[in-house]
Amino acid sequence: MANGQEKEIKLVSTPAGRKKLLQLPLVKEKLIAGSRHELALVNRYYDTRDQKLTRTGMAYRIRRTNGKAFEATVKTRGETVNGFSARQEYTVQLEKEQPVLVGFAPQMDEKLQTLLTEDELLPLFTVEFTRKVALLQLTKSTVVEVAVDTGSIQAGDSTEPIEEIELEIKKGREKDLLRFTAALSREIPLLPEERSKFQRGLALLTPDRGLWQKQARYSCEAGMPPEGAWRGLVAASLGGALDQLEQRRRDPEGFSLEEYQEQLAACRGLWQLGEDFLSGTSWQKGDTILQGLLKLPFDQQALPEEKRLEDLLARQEGQPLQEAAQWLKRQGAELEQQGSRYYAQAAAAGLWQLLYLSTLAVENQEVQHLGDLRTRYWNKWQQEARLLSESGNPSPLAARENMALLSGLLVLEEALSGSLGKKKLVKAGKAYQAAWYKVCRTCAQIEAYQAGAQKERVRRLGFALCYAAGWESAGVEKQLKKAEKAGKALRKEIQRHAEISLG
Repeated sequence: MANGQEKEIKLVSTPAGRKKLLQLPLVKEKLIAGSRHELALVNRYYDTRDQKLTRTGMAYRIRRTNGKAFEATVKTRGETVNGFSARQEYTVQLEKEQPVLVGFAPQMDEKLQTLLTEDELLPLFTVEFTRKVALLQLTKSTVVEVAVDTGSIQAGDSTEPIEEIELEIKKGREKDLLRFTAALSREIPLLPEERSKFQRGLALLTPDRGLWQKQARYSCEAGMPPEGAWRGLVAASLGGALDQLEQRRRDPEGFSLEEYQEQLAACRGLWQLGEDFLSGTSWQKGDTILQGLLKLPFDQQALPEEKRLEDLLARQEGQPLQEAAQWLKRQGAELEQQGSRYYAQAAAAGLWQLLYLSTLAVENQEVQHLGDLRTRYWNKWQQEARLLSESGNPSPLAARENMALLSGLLVLEEALSGSLGKKKLVKAGKAYQAAWYKVCRTCAQIEAYQAGAQKERVRRLGFALCYAAGWESAGVEKQLKKAEKAGKALRKEIQRHAEISLG
């Protein structure tokens, strides 16, 4: 008999990412000698005819390993956020593939026998897959099992492929796992898989019943320490952004860049509220990541400058320019795809890093409840809004910071069901934006804005050159600097030809 709490992160990646995972230096350097092996697994899930176990929040599974060893496991419904799940599980070894109701743990045995007194456990569906497994020593105190699963779910006449990665804590700390996941996401594309194999099988059997639905986001339990409540809200908000990226992977046409950026704005607003719980270094690092994420234009229309340059060069005479035009034409489609993939991976890596940083939140004696935080920052926001009416030269940076703070207050208000009121906050934000734009129109900043727009065009051109040069593996900040340098150098060279303009 074995029982305890299962803590794991379930992830999806590209075929190349799954193949590359166990060969990464980051993984190899932490590999425990002799722990790598491969298993052939068959999971068969059971329930009563009217699905009593499922409706009670339990899953019953019998697993066959390498065609001979059997074990029965009962799992309880846990919490899943950003692919990270924590739930109780109880396991007992079997002589043959036949469900049993005893041997797990006294409290679970009693619950099963009471619930299933007059019912028979029947097969629901089968999951058959190959698992490549290894143990990693992340830190002195944390050991994680990494598993790459490939196979299929068979439920009645329906099937669905299994192509996922699991990182399960065997012993140690959650923050070590999140830190490792953040590092891993910089090497291969990683997005959370919120659904367990059991949930996916149920969805194939009963697509319209909505069993085991995802829990609502943005809720704070009564009595929860404020730093824990803030950490939970941040995790849920970051999870929303990761969900958007997963939606983009599954259905690019259904991806909404606007909704994704709104989710990031909420993340940044919450991060501003968390300055009381993090060290200055951790908070600043997270804020910098969020600012960078908000600037990543990874939609398909994000790289227009190389097409503009191609059109301009194509109209020129002279062999060097013609060769440049031909080269750009060959690179065009690949450039967009490569850039789009890199943006998405960089965004996911940044979000995983933020998840890790949020686990570093600690108690602050000056904050007894999140409501205190909400009141203080709402007063601060109102003060900034009043200053706007007195200013003759508003700062675009200050306006962006204030709107981000309001996004965080909106999330906090929704979670606390407080007295400020969501409509009141939205109305205040719209009034603030309108006032800011009105003042801006009266300021002599048009030239500065034009210069900023020109710099943005240079930056986009630099990004295009980055991808063409194969720099996609570099870090985001390093890549930005290289991109801008390359873009400026090319612009300087082109400006030597009076007949060409990038304006």
